[in-house]
Amino acid sequence: MNFLYLYAMKRFLVITLLAILLPLMAHAKIPAIVSLGREAAKHHDVEHSSVGSWMLAMAQTFSDKQQRATFKMLDNIEMIECKNREYEDSLRRSIFAIIEQIGATHLADEDDGKALNELYALCEGDVVEELIIVVTGHEGGMAIVAMSGEIPMSRLGEIALIKR
Repeated sequence: MNFLYLYAMKRFLVITLLAILLPLMAHAKIPAIVSLGREAAKHHDVEHSSVGSWMLAMAQTFSDKQQRATFKMLDNIEMIECKNREYEDSLRRSIFAIIEQIGATHLADEDDGKALNELYALCEGDVVEELIIVVTGHEGGMAIVAMSGEIPMSRLGEIALIKR
């Protein structure tokens, strides 16, 4: 009886510890982006999605070999999609205030003919720990994608190959 009690206690402690740590592991490294997403989602035609480590692990399982390696680099993805033209300017000001506040570095701009993609990053040496992409459509609409993880600069191009 004593053995079963100890086993049950150990199991309870492990489950409790996981329950406490899971919310910490599932959020982006920049809480302001999570807060911005939650606040933005309260507006009409604005969607906020979070993809945590568990969902990324599931995506990794069902993707091809090259994409698996890309998903392994990521811990979390925050996405904000705005089709509300009145709210776009406010959202733009908010994300750029966060980018400035955290001291993110501007990496590049890319215009694919449909939208302008602006890339910002928080780096630790040659590793990107937080990648922020601000997408502005030429005909309106904008999206913000923030990816947390450990992405070597040499593998940054793989991020563009991720399918939504």
